[in-house]
Amino acid sequence: ESNRQRPQGKMNRGRQGGRRNLMARKTCVADDIVRVTADAEARKLRSELTALRRKYEAAHAELEAAKQDNATLTALRGVKPKRISTRRLRGARPHATAVLILSDWHVEERVDPATCRGLNAFNLEICEQRIEQLVRRSCMLIEHETALTEIDRICVAALGDFISGGIHDDLVEINQLSPLAAMRWAASRLGGVIDAMAKIAPVLVATACGNHGRTTHKPRVATEQEHSFEQNAYLTMAAAETRPNVEWQVGSGYLNVVDLFGFKLRVHHGHALKYSGGVGGLTIPALKAVAAWNAAQRVDLDAFGHWHQHLYIPNRFVANASLIGHNAFADRIKAEWQPPSQTLLVIDREHRRVTKALQVFLG
Repeated sequence: ESNRQRPQGKMNRGRQGGRRNLMARKTCVADDIVRVTADAEARKLRSELTALRRKYEAAHAELEAAKQDNATLTALRGVKPKRISTRRLRGARPHATAVLILSDWHVEERVDPATCRGLNAFNLEICEQRIEQLVRRSCMLIEHETALTEIDRICVAALGDFISGGIHDDLVEINQLSPLAAMRWAASRLGGVIDAMAKIAPVLVATACGNHGRTTHKPRVATEQEHSFEQNAYLTMAAAETRPNVEWQVGSGYLNVVDLFGFKLRVHHGHALKYSGGVGGLTIPALKAVAAWNAAQRVDLDAFGHWHQHLYIPNRFVANASLIGHNAFADRIKAEWQPPSQTLLVIDREHRRVTKALQVFLG
């Protein structure tokens, strides 16, 4: 019996040792949980303390700023505003020149809405209406400027393509007038625009030939003006000019540089620029051309048309849109749609800077 009881005692002692180990492990785990909980609580308290310090610093900074503001207001309490005479301000208006840019009328060309997704329609009647709108709205804009500045002169920049001509076979089919008849029609309306401007201020007409109104099938370079219907109209109108406050500066080459009280404006039609639909648009080729011309003769601004889109880059160039608007050719070459418009510039005489470049919307 004693031999049987000894193994039983060993088993009891083993079980008691296992219990003691299990209790020890449980105690260690409990101690770990207590430590982790204490660390988390400490981190939370440190985070809250940091946030409170930041709030305290921000409140202290606001209090210091408020003290400074209060000190400033206290120092200015006895300062009274100085009155400025409005009479002197009214008599010190700046002087300016207005530039009305005209181009790409294409007066005799007929635009059928069915050929350009219904985006535009154009014929002689619509052309007449748009020219009348051009005169009215330009006069209103210039009249508005006279309340702010003294408009010393208006430059009418006639930059070509007033007619479409017969340089393409489809133009021969859709044009409503022959080239000579269309040029007479356009010149009469151009004279009306000049007459309206001359009633506001002295006028300088600066001209450039387009690429459409020519007698040759292919464009010429050295003799371009000798084959231009527009150049002939310019010279005829300048020779017959009787208005005492209207002068003409008819361009004899592709570039025509006009001096507007020290502001140099270089006008041309724009067909010398090479642009084939690049991702940069017209901006890059125009800037390259302006830089090349400025290397020999620097001007303050270039003004041109031809591309039927309005674009103004300060101190570089202004591109004029068109009076005819969108047509089938524009769709074919994937040209950007723009509403019919012309351009009015206001140039500050003292600073020799363009203060406004406005689109005169038509239609």
